[in-house]
Order: sequence, then structure tokens, then C-alpha cells
Amino acid sequence: MKKIITKFFFMSILISFFSVGSIANAYPTKPIELICSTKAGSGAAAWCEMMAIEMSQKGRLGVPITVLYKPGGANHEGAVYTDSKKSDGHTILHINGSHSGYFNLPHFTKTFDDFSMVAKVERHLYAIAVRCDDPEIKSWSDLIKIEKANPGKLAMGSNKPGSLHHRQHILINNDQGIKMRFVPYKGTGGVVKDIAGGHLRVGFAQPGKWNKHIKSGVACPLALLNETRLDHPLWKDVPTIGELGAKYTIPHQFQGFMVKKGTSDKIMDAIAKATKDVINSDAYKKYINKQPHVIPMFEDDRKAITSNFQQSLKDAKVFMKANGIL
Repeated sequence: MKKIITKFFFMSILISFFSVGSIANAYPTKPIELICSTKAGSGAAAWCEMMAIEMSQKGRLGVPITVLYKPGGANHEGAVYTDSKKSDGHTILHINGSHSGYFNLPHFTKTFDDFSMVAKVERHLYAIAVRCDDPEIKSWSDLIKIEKANPGKLAMGSNKPGSLHHRQHILINNDQGIKMRFVPYKGTGGVVKDIAGGHLRVGFAQPGKWNKHIKSGVACPLALLNETRLDHPLWKDVPTIGELGAKYTIPHQFQGFMVKKGTSDKIMDAIAKATKDVINSDAYKKYINKQPHVIPMFEDDRKAITSNFQQSLKDAKVFMKANGIL
């Protein structure tokens, strides 16, 4: 009898051990939160929503994924929230190129070292536009002429302080010899809305955000912030900033994912795999057909993308100090 009890005891321990191991290796085990680093209605918000829907499908992550918008404090809010959660992959933070500036801001209590990059997914292009009925600005040369005659007369709305948009605004000013003022928004959706409403004269946003206002004759694009033109009916005749005489190197925005430091490689691999499956799906093709500013750019070599981002952090810090952001 004693032998039977002893055998049963060790069998129970063995079963418990493998059960715990199975639970530890299972992912996901509950709904996931995707922390989107922008405001609802922006160009990146459309990406967050689409990725959440598609990654939640059976055969990918297979659980509900809720998008939470936390752009406060130049995305400090999202970083703090994600860091407050467990390192179990059930909270995924949206990262973009602008974070190379945000992590350098003095109010940030979290650093890039508190997180792990999972994947880069796509690149976003931007364009500068005005209302078509603007009495003075009908072309890029008009904008430059006004600014040189009256430095600081014009203001351009774009994204948060320290963002890639903000830094490109400074690059444009320096390159063109102007002093156009910077108006920060929590997302490009607000920029486009204020241009359409006549509350802002110059706006910086993704072509896809401008499209319906171009079709309606409300917004007129002046310059595409890319090296080549877009092959799109509404954009094929819009000149690039380089064609208009700009000489600076264009910094490009990307969208991707990171998680709290300490998340296992297996979990990060699962998130990356689900992401890649979405990029290869018909749903993603439909998404990019509606978003002319999106260029697929999937990368999941974590060592390489982490190293590249660390260099971007250093470069951004130098630039921000030299141009008065820090």
C-alpha cells in the first residue's frame, strides 16, 4: 500500500510539472491589448485597427485584440501603461519612427531599454497640403515666397513634439531658409480635419488621409515627402519635395510592434508570425489599396532592428539638441 501511495505521489508531481509547463508555453491565454501610439482617426490608427482585427483571426493569435489609444505626453502614456503590465505578450505596444525622438524627451520616465522590438511592419509616406481656396498659396513656391517675405507668418500642423514629423518640419525650414511655425497634434487626423474646416492653413499628413478632401476639391497637395512620386490617380502629378528643390535627406516613418522587456522569445516569435501572416493576406492587400502612403516593409530580425533603432535614438538626440527641441 505504501508503495502504491508513493508511486501515486510522484506521478501527481510529474503531471503537475508538465501541466504548469504547458500553461507557461501556451500563448495567448486571454484577450490581448494593442496600445496604439496615436489618436483615433489618424493614419496610424487605421493600421492599428486593421492589424488588431486580422491578428485576432483563427490560425494567427486567435483571441480578441482590443485597440487602446494612449498618445498622451508624446506617447509617454502608452509606454508607461505597457510597462505596468506583465511581460507575457498580452499587451503589445505600437512603435513607430517617431519613438526615436520621444524616448529622448525629458519627461519620459521609460526608456527604449524597458522594451523589446518584435517587428517592423510598414513605412508611411506624408505630404503637405493646403485648402484649395487659400487666397495666396497655390503652389510650393507660393508658400516659400510668403514665408521668406514674412518669416513665421505661416504655421504647419503635424504630429507631436519630438516626432519624426516635427523633426522633418525643422529640416524643411532649415533647407528652404524659412521659419514656418510648428503646430503639434496628437495625430494627423486632427490636422486634416482642421485644414478641411479652415482652421489651419498648412498641414502635414499621409496621402490616404488627404484623398477624400482632394476628391471633394477642398484640399490641394503641394509636395510629397518622398524620393519618388506616387503611382496613384490623385498623386501622380504631385511633385516630390526633392523636385521642388529640397536637398535634405527625408526621414521615413515606420509602424511596428514592441513588448515589455522580459517577454520570452517564443511569445515574440508568435506575435511576429501572426504579423507576417497578416502582411501576406488578402485583407492587407485591400488595406494598402486604400492607403497609397503605405509601403509594406516587414522585418523581424530583432537584433538588427533593435540595433538600427538604437542608432536612430542617438541621431535623434543630437538633432533635437542642435535644433532646440531638447
